[in-house]
Amino acid sequence: MHDHRVPPGFVSLTSFSLEKAENGEDSMLHEKEAQKSSGQINSTPGTVNVDLLKVSARRNRSWIVEDHTEHLEKGYDTGDDVENLSSRAFLPKGVIRGCPSCANCQKVVARWRAEDSCMPLLEEAPVFHPTEEEFEDTLNYVASILPRVEHYGICRIVPPTSWEPPSLIEEKATWETSKFVTQIQHIDELGDLFLKKRLHRAHLEMRSKSRISSSSVQELCDDYRNEPDGVDCLSDIFEFESGPEFTLKTFNNYADDFKSQYFSKRDTAIDSSALTEPSIQSIEGEYWRVIEKPTDKLEVLRGAGANIDARVHRSEFPVKLSRPNTPKTPLYVKSGWNLNNTSMLQGSLLRYDSCSTSSILYPQVTVGMCFSSNFWRIEEHHLYSLCYMHLGAPKMWYVIPQQYCFKFEEIVNKRYPELSEHPWLLLNIATQISPSTLISEGIPVYRCVQYPKEFVIVLPGSYHSEFDCGFNCSETVNFAPFDWLPYGQLAIEQYSELRRKTSISYDKLLLRAVGEAIEALWKRSFKEPSNNLQWKSVCGKDGILTKALKARVKSEGMRQKYLCNTFQTRVMEKDFDANAKRECVICYYDLHLSAVGCECSPGRYTCLRHAKLVCSCAWSSRFLLYRYEMSELNTMVEALEGKLTAIHRWGKEKLGLTLHPQT
Repeated sequence: MHDHRVPPGFVSLTSFSLEKAENGEDSMLHEKEAQKSSGQINSTPGTVNVDLLKVSARRNRSWIVEDHTEHLEKGYDTGDDVENLSSRAFLPKGVIRGCPSCANCQKVVARWRAEDSCMPLLEEAPVFHPTEEEFEDTLNYVASILPRVEHYGICRIVPPTSWEPPSLIEEKATWETSKFVTQIQHIDELGDLFLKKRLHRAHLEMRSKSRISSSSVQELCDDYRNEPDGVDCLSDIFEFESGPEFTLKTFNNYADDFKSQYFSKRDTAIDSSALTEPSIQSIEGEYWRVIEKPTDKLEVLRGAGANIDARVHRSEFPVKLSRPNTPKTPLYVKSGWNLNNTSMLQGSLLRYDSCSTSSILYPQVTVGMCFSSNFWRIEEHHLYSLCYMHLGAPKMWYVIPQQYCFKFEEIVNKRYPELSEHPWLLLNIATQISPSTLISEGIPVYRCVQYPKEFVIVLPGSYHSEFDCGFNCSETVNFAPFDWLPYGQLAIEQYSELRRKTSISYDKLLLRAVGEAIEALWKRSFKEPSNNLQWKSVCGKDGILTKALKARVKSEGMRQKYLCNTFQTRVMEKDFDANAKRECVICYYDLHLSAVGCECSPGRYTCLRHAKLVCSCAWSSRFLLYRYEMSELNTMVEALEGKLTAIHRWGKEKLGLTLHPQT
């Protein structure tokens, strides 16, 4: 007889009685279980048969039912010890979505627990109110406030009262008919469980892929590139599950319904018209309470990025043909604050990217509801980020300034040692560490609350995360003024080490900007009209464009000298990467400036650092492709520094300009 005081699942295995089974296999299994329970069966001396332990453990845990583990990823071994699974697996469902008559309805059982609020105490990021004159030039205004923003890594910009751009999202056709697929987010898991589940899934995929055992360098190179710990191979591991399809109108109704139910009193009829809107502070405190001390499984939905139809929702700002009869349309179509234009402004280096298919050049629309979230992350290529909110409830931002990013990464590695096997995940760590936790570790975190019709700017290299306080619609775009260049160089080196694909060619942006700058300096030397002011501020010996080129030329020179000095050399064809980016087959490093190849493998190239892995041929059979000789690159540096002979030489030989002063 069992002692009823013993918790379920902890009954002694020796209390089982064995019965003779008709099936010989079953009999043998029972016999082995009996031997195992008395310590008699071992696969090797001193070890226990783990498979049998798992069978017995599952049989003794009758309180574990399917619902308890339904959240686990496919392939997760549910036979592992219960101690290794988060207690959150057994939380009650806080949101029940769908019924026989309506797939998108919801019943919210979970309720706001104001008494357990986890409100972080944070300093607010600065807020700016530009005048109409200041607001006219987007990038100049950003540059003017930069010294006051660098300390925080983020700021909020409230446009002048005259700023009233027409929004496509408010048109009836868009509002009622345009559909998008949502993502399902389990907010109670964002603290730890989501990351741990995905790391386990990544580990299983790595373990299941056997390495190629061969002395062939070619095969080893292919194996190295295809190893599943690269971000390109496991990019889907941290994707959210797809949710229902909505129109903007129906999603707005769904989001409002969730919020009204969740923040109502328990066991009372819900009258949405009489509901008191919770304060921003109440929502924030409850959000972190759900993450840090969850009491229910809390599911919310979010529409973002690729899940939103780009043909309809790429941007909600007007374009040339969208509103031809609206008097104010031309003003907003051309504005630098129209996110369709921001990345391609005169002072943004992204305008030199000829790859029009790159998604990084276009704004991305996000539709959120209360608690829908974005994890801690750095913008791709460490670019600037500009977000505009069209309508809805506020968005809560948290930012760690760039100067603390390495300390933040140390804390993350310490908290999640499993990340050492997937270092690329630090760029998008897939967890929502609370600001209070980070502050306790000495990392400053700043809060920024964005309201409708306002902009938020995140500076390069700053880790940031956000969540929504209710239904809203916003869009975000990247841009790259000249002060981004040092961050861009750092990003491509980091991506190469982590074998992460790049979205833009840093070298192409840099060299095209340099070419345009030298042309402007040429015109200046002959007193010809040119857009001089912009280039004057970034050129010269202390100019940021000059410093960026000098640093890149120095690293290229060192790699060519020590890695490729015995190679054959060939001038790169002008159209080498004209139609598509060329990347190292090992680490995805951009090959715009130089590449290493071999006759045995046409079209296969590596960066200079991975020259040994291009093929298995003799070292002397490799060749170096270069766009410019080192002497030419040094001439470019001298030209930017202001040396007239270098300016004239480059203008005549490379730009086809004529040496004739204006009369």
